[in-house]
Amino acid sequence: MKFKSLAAGAALATLVSAAAASPAGAVVISNGQFSVGINEYGQLYDSAAGVGFRRDADGADVISPGTAREAWGLNADYADDQFYGVSGVTAGSFDFTADSALVSVLTDGGFLVTQSFGFVAPNVLGIVTEITNTTGGDLSALFQRVADFDASALEPETDTVSGVYGPGGFESGFFGFEDPSPLSGAFLGPCDSGCNETGDNGTAIRLDLGVLGAGQSRSFTYFYGLGAVGQGRDDLIAQTLGAGAGNVLAAVSQDGSVSATMGAAMSAAVPEPATWAMMLLGFFGLGSMLRRRQAALA
Repeated sequence: MKFKSLAAGAALATLVSAAAASPAGAVVISNGQFSVGINEYGQLYDSAAGVGFRRDADGADVISPGTAREAWGLNADYADDQFYGVSGVTAGSFDFTADSALVSVLTDGGFLVTQSFGFVAPNVLGIVTEITNTTGGDLSALFQRVADFDASALEPETDTVSGVYGPGGFESGFFGFEDPSPLSGAFLGPCDSGCNETGDNGTAIRLDLGVLGAGQSRSFTYFYGLGAVGQGRDDLIAQTLGAGAGNVLAAVSQDGSVSATMGAAMSAAVPEPATWAMMLLGFFGLGSMLRRRQAALA
């Protein structure tokens, strides 16, 4: 969904007759086989439930143990609640069903960030993300997600990379504790041309989204995969690529019992009708938040 102007987005919001429910904190979504914690900033972790990305069959969770770190950043602003903190990000609407969620926030840098979470396979989560320039001028945009994959079975772990580095400016890293701001420079553990590192590592993928004009939007998708019981790393990589990822980073435990992936693609999947309905509700809440912010600035 692209808005020609912020005013157009606000006009659409006024068409929604019901206000969006915006509970603070976090929620766990589940498809009965895998569960994902999502907080109000759009990070994969529910601190109250202790759930990051969990395989329900045996409780293996690749985000929750150790430093429960899964974060995203857009230019100088970021949400990294468990490690660097949250900077320049204002929570907005937070809507969810049993197996999906929609989170919208505003950044101090002038962007509206809307993230739609849903399972694209029983063990693969898709995060369809849209950023919209809410200012009156052009803005360059760099976006990244970073995760520290941890689980008792994932120590030590091995990271590899697979896939195609297509147009859009993918950058990848295996360190797992990168600065959440994409403006912080090159990744400490670059993986653009492939890597095979053993240790307490993680994943990071940065996208260069180019220049967005006033009111312009750009969409992309991140993917997280967690291997089913008995599923090997290579099969999980292939599954994540098959779900639509343009490139994939993978971590696997030394004994091979737990594997996890992060992938990204510049072309976003089309949301389901139920997701569109949630997006409309979310934009209603964000329209109110934008009006409050504009009133405060005035």
